[in-house]
Amino acid sequence: MKMLLLLVGLLWNTEKTEFHAFHISKTDMVFNAKEKTVQITMHIFIDDLEIALEKQGIKGLAIGTNKEKKEANDLIFRYLQSHFLLKLNNKETAYQMIGKEPATDKQALWVYLEVKNIKELKNIFVENKVLTEVFSDQKNIVQINVPSKKQGYFLFDKNKTSDTAQF
Repeated sequence: MKMLLLLVGLLWNTEKTEFHAFHISKTDMVFNAKEKTVQITMHIFIDDLEIALEKQGIKGLAIGTNKEKKEANDLIFRYLQSHFLLKLNNKETAYQMIGKEPATDKQALWVYLEVKNIKELKNIFVENKVLTEVFSDQKNIVQINVPSKKQGYFLFDKNKTSDTAQF
């Protein structure tokens, strides 16, 4: 019995990536003409994000828990800045991190980003390499909503990480 428990324990702990069978993130981008902003909401699995940060030498953040390290927001934001790039109206665009919160199931994280001072939106270039350096099967969905104009989405993976939408 001890041997069986030991074997189960070893199998359970050998590969943190087996927590869920798929690797996906979803990003919603909404142009708010009244507020002159592009509001961005990302949904990312916490364990996947922690693995990506661990590969950069950042360990033990305990994201989304009451033990979360105080530097977690800054480290997550830096990771996103290097893996999620935007050009709005053909200009490189910086976004701000408004905040984050764990999803109801505590398995994923909602991250809120925003671009300010956008009077109109003619095109959006998105490069989304979130977690593609970690998981070969990673898929990143980006949905774009520009009221009274074309709406659509991108599906990115390790081989296709960027695209442009025209409005």
